[in-house]
Amino acid sequence: MTEPVAEPVTEPVATEPATWRTRARAFAIDLVPGATVIAAMGMAALCFPFGGAWWWLATLIGALAFLATEANRLLLPVITGWSLGRAATGIEVVRPGDGSATSVGAVRLLLREVAHLLDSVPILLGWLWPLRDRRGRTFADMVSGTEVRAVSRRHAPNNIRSLTVGAFVGAAVLTLLAATAVYTVVYERDHKSDLTRSEISRQGPKIVADMLSYDPQSLQEDFDRAQSLATEKYRQQLIPQQDAIRDAKPVPNFYRVTDAAVLDAAPHRASMLLFLQGQRGEAGKERLISASVRVAFLQSAGRWQVDDLAVVSKPLPAEGDR
Repeated sequence: MTEPVAEPVTEPVATEPATWRTRARAFAIDLVPGATVIAAMGMAALCFPFGGAWWWLATLIGALAFLATEANRLLLPVITGWSLGRAATGIEVVRPGDGSATSVGAVRLLLREVAHLLDSVPILLGWLWPLRDRRGRTFADMVSGTEVRAVSRRHAPNNIRSLTVGAFVGAAVLTLLAATAVYTVVYERDHKSDLTRSEISRQGPKIVADMLSYDPQSLQEDFDRAQSLATEKYRQQLIPQQDAIRDAKPVPNFYRVTDAAVLDAAPHRASMLLFLQGQRGEAGKERLISASVRVAFLQSAGRWQVDDLAVVSKPLPAEGDR
């Protein structure tokens, strides 16, 4: 009678602890892409108006990057046996008595992640401890009862290199998009507002003085010039005022701006407070006049025009107008 042949028993293959350099490389692959996106989105959110659409978008992307990073560190090892970085470098987190990466549950991995705080205090000593420990353990490994070893019984997915490159490229793209959005939404607008402030500081006083000054000898020409300096909206107020002046006995009216301040400036729109002085009346009967006005400007087709004008303090009347 033939005796049955006993099946050979396969003993777990003992492997050496992963080298410190390999562990550092795996850790960087796991954390750098997500940390880069989180940092970029955090900085972008600080630049955007709080609670706005862009702020929420940056916050959401940053939160998703954090969740993806933690899922890679905590869930993927439970399902596949390793994270992206460990698969790319050929190492795994195991329990010393078991030797199986999939036997390290999510709770133990979470404990290990939290225990990494011990590795950072003091002076990152725990991260350097594997250089001295015979089993290559950090303080977090000691607390959670795990070890990091080189993989010997299985192979990483064939597309792991593509996945690793894709993670870094994706992080770079999101970071670039965040920088572009911040420049477009915030800094470019601020730059255009600064240009507006500079332009209106130079052009605004002359526009207002030219629009309010006139001479009876060139009245129609002066009125036409004033209308060209006003938008269609303000022209509807300006023309009736000019008609009233024309129907009365017009006298020379000349203004100059002695002081001005830009109240606010945005791309293609600004407002100023101006103090004007001048004279009104016929030759030999001139009277000094002054007025303060608040003026809204609008840029159209590259030209600044008066969109609204409100008198803050009325001018002193000429002697003949009393």
